[in-house]
Amino acid sequence: MLGQIDFAPWQCLAELIDNSIDAFIDALAAGSPLAAPRINIQLPNETQLKQSQGVISIKDNARGMSIENMKDAVRAGYSGNDPVEKMGLFGMGFNISTARMGRRTEVWTTRPEDSDWTGIVIDFDNLERNKTFHAPMEIRPKSEAELNSGAHGTEIRISRLEADRVRPLIKGAGKRKTRERLGKIYGRVMQRLGIIINYDGDVVTPRAHCVWDPNRSVDTQSFGMVPARIDIDKTLDSRHFCTTCWVWLNDDEITCSACGENENVITRQRRLRGWIGVQRYFDKEHYGIDLIRNGRVIEELDKTFFTYTDENSETLFEYPIDATHWGGRIVGELEIDFVRVSHQKDSFDKLDPEWRKVVELVRGSSPLQPKIAERMGLAKNDSPLARLFTGYRKGTAGLKDLVPGTAEGTGLNSGVVREYVEKFYAGDPAYQNDEKWYELVLQAERWKRGDSSGAEKAAGDFPIDEDEATQDGGDVGEVAPIPPATNPIVEKEAEPELDGDLSRIYEVDELPGDIAVRVIAYKHKRDIGGLPFSVKPEGYSFRFDYNIRAPFFEESLETPLDHLLVDLSQHFLTLAAETPRNFPISRIAHILRNRYFPAQSGDLTASANSASSLLDELRRHYDEFLPEVAPIAPAQLSATEAAHIRRAALKAGFSLQLDGDAIITTGKFGRFVSNSYIVELVRMWPSLAMDGRFFSTPYSGLAEDLKNISLAELIESLQDISWLADEGASAVNKDTGWRLRYSRALASLKLLLFWRT
Repeated sequence: MLGQIDFAPWQCLAELIDNSIDAFIDALAAGSPLAAPRINIQLPNETQLKQSQGVISIKDNARGMSIENMKDAVRAGYSGNDPVEKMGLFGMGFNISTARMGRRTEVWTTRPEDSDWTGIVIDFDNLERNKTFHAPMEIRPKSEAELNSGAHGTEIRISRLEADRVRPLIKGAGKRKTRERLGKIYGRVMQRLGIIINYDGDVVTPRAHCVWDPNRSVDTQSFGMVPARIDIDKTLDSRHFCTTCWVWLNDDEITCSACGENENVITRQRRLRGWIGVQRYFDKEHYGIDLIRNGRVIEELDKTFFTYTDENSETLFEYPIDATHWGGRIVGELEIDFVRVSHQKDSFDKLDPEWRKVVELVRGSSPLQPKIAERMGLAKNDSPLARLFTGYRKGTAGLKDLVPGTAEGTGLNSGVVREYVEKFYAGDPAYQNDEKWYELVLQAERWKRGDSSGAEKAAGDFPIDEDEATQDGGDVGEVAPIPPATNPIVEKEAEPELDGDLSRIYEVDELPGDIAVRVIAYKHKRDIGGLPFSVKPEGYSFRFDYNIRAPFFEESLETPLDHLLVDLSQHFLTLAAETPRNFPISRIAHILRNRYFPAQSGDLTASANSASSLLDELRRHYDEFLPEVAPIAPAQLSATEAAHIRRAALKAGFSLQLDGDAIITTGKFGRFVSNSYIVELVRMWPSLAMDGRFFSTPYSGLAEDLKNISLAELIESLQDISWLADEGASAVNKDTGWRLRYSRALASLKLLLFWRT
């Protein structure tokens, strides 16, 4: 029965690691910390697993347990651990985890002063056959070497393994991902206690966030200088706590309402500790706050804090809203030991009143967007998250938003940035601090100001004019870039440039063998041996060189990526010892394109979603800035749209604050505009979207005829993606005409993303 409770393989392993770490915590609390705490995990190979001879061993060098403590430890339903100060759930958690992985478990423990190892053998088959819950104790004398060294610690050995359940721990990509996961969830406590975890011969590396140094900062109107990392240390009032039921009592309670007892009710301090900060790169998935209990990450990259929930449980998603197609970059780590966790220790109880207190302390009780808070009649939000949001919400390469870029002005997830990300997580010491990243910020700033010389400059050489600040609630305005010099330059042979977009590790899980190939791609300005591109496959490495200026590419719509994927797919097929009969090369190329280059995959749903996302960003942008051009006469809008806005506002409850046409007159209607009308907002108020306010396309400084041309180009592209979002993916008849229009809309989407500031 215990083995049927739903614990994932890595969770089973983590339960046992938790208990070892708790033993190290006990030693530290007792004033006798271990000099070199270690946890050694040994796994069987595939052959042993198939022959039913495999054993999983988790062994630590903690102080060991007495016989009485060990008996209690393995008794189902028992937990001698403090539910607030400790990780482990020795007892029920131990039995569930071991039963999930195998039918036989041995626990061996010894203390420095003991002459023997003491063990308990739990054989579930024998227990069921004999209808008993008693497991025998065994004694094993220490070896002479163990006696001389004063050996101590605990070992858990699991055998008669459930092959399908443990295979993800021991094979290929699953084994690597488990090791990486352990580095993520235990990284903090490993560093704090100096614990070394060895996973089947490989040392587990603590996973750190790739964040800017706390000394980096940006200037804002609302909060002044906002550092790239904000530490949080809040001591809350002490409360009564029931150690039996793991619940906090109300202020006026001395008896636990869950069990009706007060024997195990104690007074505990509640403390919120940690930090939130800014990642050096944007990512669609890798952002959010790690939620930690006693050093172990319970929830990775939680994004709850980025949504505002009002008293009526209505929600407003707030981050990322300015760079949704690039993702977010606010990350952090919060120790919230006083909030309840699930029995699987994979989530915190978000209905716990203590959790709501955490949310209030970290993100405040009003929207992060100041104009939205003002519109709702709420006080300005000055929480730690609101300060970071104000300073770092946008993604313009350069100093204003602390975003790395290139000498050509491109930023965010440009190739060189992706290369730096890979080197950081690979442990390259040259990329651990943020100096190289900051050089990219300065490089982008030089490009913006028309200096392409590449000469080193300090941040102080790029003053930001406060008079040019935007009105978005705190961001300092961006100084308009000076066009680069146009003096002719004599081209000379140069070293090839690494293409960070194409260079990465590629995997095709659908092929046998868990194959991973590292691709290194270089951009040249001349042909390679007289050819526009060349490939050099060598085992699990693959080099790709290409000349982007070659007529081969300039005179066709084919890209270097197209040819890389074909040749790389052939290499995958060779490594997997498969044939095109089973895995056509075109299928492998399709898998690679969808997985690693979804924006170029041509997938209808993905394209429509991307178009919808960009239009939603534009809607939120106008919702925030339309009040700048108020008052707005309702007659400026079409009668149909004005009626739609009134109905949507009424449905959202806004009639309590704004009656009749007031919501239109004050310009506070952007969020209620229909999808088809967003383009009209740009047509009527182009200055709110152009000149770098949302799109980089110029407008205000142009002559009148050029203004019309620039706006028409933008409107045409917006109309294309509006069609793509509303009709493209759901069309029934995808004939030739539809496909040609889809191709045009896809090109417009790419152009708008290029223009997006």
